[in-house]
Amino acid sequence: MTRISEYKRTFEDEFDWNLLQQLHNVVLQISTFCFRTKQICLTVELGVIALLIKFTGNKLDRSVFVGGLAIPLCFWFLDSVGYFYQVKLRGVMENIREQLLQRNSEQIIQVALQPIIEKDRVERQRTFIVLYSFFNPSMLMYFILVLSDLILRYLFAKDFIG
Repeated sequence: MTRISEYKRTFEDEFDWNLLQQLHNVVLQISTFCFRTKQICLTVELGVIALLIKFTGNKLDRSVFVGGLAIPLCFWFLDSVGYFYQVKLRGVMENIREQLLQRNSEQIIQVALQPIIEKDRVERQRTFIVLYSFFNPSMLMYFILVLSDLILRYLFAKDFIG
């Protein structure tokens, strides 16, 4: 039976583990921020549209559609920036994890340290990472809001709704 030696952290290891924990906390905060951004977007969207309808005498107006388009686009951008930094920080965390494994491959059970993020998601061209930040499954809500606004604007322009 092979015996695994006890894992004793060096100063470098301690520093990396602390850095890994701090980065993990930042990623969690950004993740919470992204979730809250979606909630605030829906709240602002409904509130602003309700106000615009009241200000236009309870009739549909182009301003309703402009507001209905501008709000999700702004929040979409904000959420995408958060998503971009989550990917970047997870890439840094993965590098730290790999350094820990290289220094302590015999003491650390590798099964317990699954990759934090796939390498290909971090090593892609910057343009692709930015585009994926805007167009990924977590941004579906914004896409639906923008598409709904455009469809309703079209129906309004063709006098199907008024």
